[in-house]
Amino acid sequence: MSRFPTPSALAALSAAATFALSACGDPAKPAAAAPVDAITATDTAAFDGADAVAAAEVTADITTVPETAEADAASAADTATGPALCADGTQPKKLAAGPYGPLRHDLAEPFTMELADGTTFDFAASFSGCDTYAFIPDTIVISEVNPVSVWTKDLAALLKASPKNTHYFFVSRLSNSSDVVKSTQAMQERIGDALNTLDEATGAHWFSRLHVAKKSALGQANWIGQVLQSHGKMGFGIDRDQRVRGFGSFADVTRSDPKLQAAGKWPWQANLAYAAHEPVFWNAQFARQAKLDALKATVVDLWKGEVLAEFAEVDMDLPGAPTMATYDALWVEVDMRCPKANEVEFGNCGAWDYLAGLRVTGPDGKDREIARFITTYHRESHWIVDATPMLFLLGKGGKHHFRWDFAPSWNKQPTETRLRLHLAKTGAVSRPVAGTYLWDGAAWNSKYDAAHPDVQVPIPASAKKVELFALVTGHGADKATQCAEFCNHQHHVSAGGTTYKLDFPMAGTQSQCVPQMTKGMTPNQGGTWWFGRGGWCPGQQVEPWRVTLGAEAKPGTTVTLNYKGIFNGKAPPDGEGNIHLVSWLVVYE
Repeated sequence: MSRFPTPSALAALSAAATFALSACGDPAKPAAAAPVDAITATDTAAFDGADAVAAAEVTADITTVPETAEADAASAADTATGPALCADGTQPKKLAAGPYGPLRHDLAEPFTMELADGTTFDFAASFSGCDTYAFIPDTIVISEVNPVSVWTKDLAALLKASPKNTHYFFVSRLSNSSDVVKSTQAMQERIGDALNTLDEATGAHWFSRLHVAKKSALGQANWIGQVLQSHGKMGFGIDRDQRVRGFGSFADVTRSDPKLQAAGKWPWQANLAYAAHEPVFWNAQFARQAKLDALKATVVDLWKGEVLAEFAEVDMDLPGAPTMATYDALWVEVDMRCPKANEVEFGNCGAWDYLAGLRVTGPDGKDREIARFITTYHRESHWIVDATPMLFLLGKGGKHHFRWDFAPSWNKQPTETRLRLHLAKTGAVSRPVAGTYLWDGAAWNSKYDAAHPDVQVPIPASAKKVELFALVTGHGADKATQCAEFCNHQHHVSAGGTTYKLDFPMAGTQSQCVPQMTKGMTPNQGGTWWFGRGGWCPGQQVEPWRVTLGAEAKPGTTVTLNYKGIFNGKAPPDGEGNIHLVSWLVVYE
C-alpha cells in the first residue's frame, strides 16, 4: 500500500480525520503571554506589534489529510534506515553529538514536536543525514496593506519549487490559543488539498515531510519555540550540516502591488514559495563546500570571526617559497555574518550591496585585487571562489600584506568575518608562476577605448599555458542606457587575430539573479536582489573571466593584446556608469 492515501481514500476518511483533529483540544494559553508580532514582506523597520493575522484570515474549506498505520510504518522505515548515499550522490551526515545551541550557525539539538495530526516528529529518529528542515511561522504576512498570512496561498508552488530533501514545519506564532487552533487546522486542510493535486508518488513523498505543529511557538517545550520568538521570527531552518540558519524576505519580484506603491511601502508582496529558496541555497552551499573540502588544502586564516567595519588589513606568514611551489590552486572563502546571532538578519547585517575585494601587496609593491564579491542586502553570505591564476602573487611565500574592503567610510556595515585562503595540490600539469598586468577599469563612455591601449606581453619559452584573467563588473546607472549596472556592456580582447568576448545578457532583467542562488548568491535578501546586473548579483562572488589562449600566445614569442568596450555593437556612449576592471595575462609552467 502507498504511504499516501489516494484521493478516493481521502474522501472516505475525511470525517474520521476531522474528528481526530478536533479531539486534540485547544492548547493552553501561557499566562501573561505577550502578543506576537506580524512579519511583513518588507525590510521590516520595526517588529513589535499586535497579531496581524486573525483566525478568519487563515481558514479555508478544504480536505484534511489523514494518516494511516501503513503510511506511518513506511515513513518510519524509510527515514530510520536512510539511503547508502543521498539522492545527490553525497555521503549522509552523521547526527552530531554537540555541543548544541539555538543561535545561527550553532549545531541544532535533536528535538521532538507534537503535531496537529496527533503524531510526534522526532528529529533524531528520523534523521537521514541528507535532509534540510525549514520552520515557517504564520505571522509572515503578504504585505503591509494585505496583512494575511502567507500560509493562506502558494503551498502548491512551494512544493514545486522545493528540493525533495526538505522538511517543512508550520508553527503558529499567534498568542491566542483559539486562533492557533484555527490557523493550524486550516493549514492541515491546505496541505491535504495541495497533496491531492499531485501524482501519487509525489504526494506520498511530501505527505511525510509537511508538518503542522500542534502547539504555538509560545507553547513549544523545545528550543524551536525559543528561536521562533527571537532571531527566527521571520522563519529559520536547519541545513545539511545540522546548523541553524536564518530566513530572509519572501518578497516576490513578480508581485508588485500598486496599493503598496501608493502607500509608500515596499511594493512587492510576499510569496510562500520563496521559502523554497532557502533549502535550495543550503543544498548548493553544501555541495560547494564539499568540493572545497575535497581539495584537502592548506588553510590560511586571515580573519577568524572578528567583527570588521569598512575594511581590515593583516600581515600573514605563508609557507616558504619551496612549499608554495608545490601548490597549483588557490581558492578564497569568505563567511560574512551579522554581528548579533541572537537577532534576525534584517537590520542586523549590512543593508547595502557594496563592492568587496581581497587585495594582496604584490612583488611590485602595489595592492592587487585577487578576488571580488558583492555584499548582500540585509543578509549573511558565504562565498567560495577559485582564484588560482592569482597564486603567482603569493609565490615567494613568507610574509604578505592583505587588505579586505567591503563597505564605504560613510556606512561601515560591521560584519563578523571569516576569510581564509585554500592552497591546494590538485595534480595539475602546470601552475601559475608569473603575470603581466593589462588594464584597469574606467568611466564607461566614448573615451573608454582610448584609455585602454594595446599591450605587448613576451611569453617565456618555458610556458605551458597562457591565460587571460579578469574581474569585470559594471556600476552606476545612466538615465538613458542604465549602464553600467543594468546594461549588457561587452568586452572584447583580441590576440593574434582571435577575439575573446565577454557579455552580460542577464543585465537589466527582472529576475535573472534569482537562479544564482545555486551558485553562491544568498537569496531572499532585502532590496532589489532579483534584478540582473552587468557582471554581478548582490550577495554573490564575482566569477573571474578566464580564457586560455592558444597559438596566438606561442611560447618564446610576444603577443599583442587589444581591448575594446562594446555596447549595442558600437563603442560605449557617453554616460554616467563605470567599469571596475582588473586584468592579467598569466603564465603557467
